[in-house]
Amino acid sequence: MELIEQYEQTKRGLFSGTIGYVKPGGDFDFNVVIRSIFYNETDKYLSFQTGGGITYNSNPVLEYEESLLKASAMMKVLE
Repeated sequence: MELIEQYEQTKRGLFSGTIGYVKPGGDFDFNVVIRSIFYNETDKYLSFQTGGGITYNSNPVLEYEESLLKASAMMKVLE
């Protein structure tokens, strides 16, 4: 976590997992957060993040290409 804080330019914020709600009657709705686009209307700031599970045997070039592939759909929507 210290290295993430040191090297990443932005805070991760809501990055993975689910977000949703449960109504008093038991009805619920949840969505997977990964590969989501976030918009802050007050600041007029739009963001999304991609990433992967980097291990000792990871190839940095392939990991970077995978991140670009994951971002490509969101970039296409934003064009």
